[in-house]
Amino acid sequence: TTAPSIPVTGRATTLGAGTFTGGKDVAVGLYDATTGSGQSGNFIVQGTDSYDEILGSADGMGVPKVRVQISNGDQIQISGLSQVIFTPVTGPTITTQQSATLYAGTWTVGQDVGRGRYVATPGSGQSGNFIIDAEDVDEILGGSYGVPNVTFNVQDGDVISISGLSQVTLTPA
Repeated sequence: TTAPSIPVTGRATTLGAGTFTGGKDVAVGLYDATTGSGQSGNFIVQGTDSYDEILGSADGMGVPKVRVQISNGDQIQISGLSQVIFTPVTGPTITTQQSATLYAGTWTVGQDVGRGRYVATPGSGQSGNFIIDAEDVDEILGGSYGVPNVTFNVQDGDVISISGLSQVTLTPA
């Protein structure tokens, strides 16, 4: 038997600069949002889930991709980017505790990460926010103002929010 998979929702979409609406311009679903090479600009989603990232890696700033949940009525703002590519997320459902590599966006425990106790460590030279509201975890990981790692517990249904980091390694603790 194979592990259950994350149900594919949404459909591949490419948008340019402008203001768009979830459920109208982008189908409701879970996506990896990326941009064309050599670009860097603002990618903001306001609504059920909120994201505010510099997307792209021009000038050494920003993240290469963001995992986003788009819901009906979400307001999507794209500026400084000629294209943002929304690719529906696929893959197995992760229900057991195991090492994982995450990146900017939101991750659901019991779907993307197994419940348990972990240590989160940012990628080399990176700094950004690591938040799990349900577990009262709110840390800046890396950089001169942040901590080198954080140890935490998560339960099914918890949402891990990562901002400004292109890599966070979760190691079972």
